[in-house]
Amino acid sequence: MLNFESLAKQPMHFRNFTGLSVEEARKLVKLMKPDWERQRKEKLKTDGIRKPGGGRKLDMPEFADRLLVFLIYAKVYPTYLFLEYLFSVDQSNICHIVQEMTPLLSAGIVINRNHKRVRTLEDLREAIPDLDEVLIDATEQRIHRPRKKRLRKKHHSGKKKDFTLKEQIVSTKQKIILHIADSSPGRTHDYKYFKTTGVGGWLEDNPQIKARMDLGYQGANKDYPKATIVLPVKRNRWHKALTRSQKIMNTKKAKARIPVENNIANLKKFKILSDKYRNLKEHYSAIFKSVCFLSNFRTLERMPI
Repeated sequence: MLNFESLAKQPMHFRNFTGLSVEEARKLVKLMKPDWERQRKEKLKTDGIRKPGGGRKLDMPEFADRLLVFLIYAKVYPTYLFLEYLFSVDQSNICHIVQEMTPLLSAGIVINRNHKRVRTLEDLREAIPDLDEVLIDATEQRIHRPRKKRLRKKHHSGKKKDFTLKEQIVSTKQKIILHIADSSPGRTHDYKYFKTTGVGGWLEDNPQIKARMDLGYQGANKDYPKATIVLPVKRNRWHKALTRSQKIMNTKKAKARIPVENNIANLKKFKILSDKYRNLKEHYSAIFKSVCFLSNFRTLERMPI
């Protein structure tokens, strides 16, 4: 039977299975265990028929082992049946653990070494008052072909030539993810999706923050004139060729956006965000936020003091 302590004896295997080192995982257990105990206590039955907490006990009572299940599930994305054989518990218990850990980790994104967590854009303004630049981009993930024709049309992406879900992230130059919008069908254009997330209004309220975007967000400068938005120069019917200075400027702007592309690549190392998504579409945003929480935690732990 696999558990946290037995896998911790093989540090290389632990890192390959979870994406975290043993020391990082132990810190994560220490950080999240009080929240898990509080969540468990809130769910205890108090109907007066029996004592609070009565009923069947957990087959895997240790929080570290339950967290390990989710880490392996997010990093490797195996089936519940495979995890059943690994941990010697029924796959229904594996499903319950994943459903339990997802809202726990997605409740707020950790954004500094003191484990300050933010849940909304308003929290972000208070948490980082000296924030001066953000990078914004969207990413897509393939899903299975929807049965209904209406949903097939809604989720079909012209870019990926497949059925997808889309997520938008806001990050810093230090590769810390600050905000995750609710997911959108893959057919939605990046800029149309951006206008529904509330980030544009937040940028107008904070004009001291410079936002760097790619050509998928053309028109943001006109729709949000109070915001400080940096976009590449694009050719058009009147200017069919860019000047040498414009090309040099576009290259500099593209280099400045490299951290957000690296951020997306780091998220894709978790197979649950890179393989074809098998879970319910309604849970996609929470799962994406959970992986972003893990990615930020790992980045902050490895960041030099």
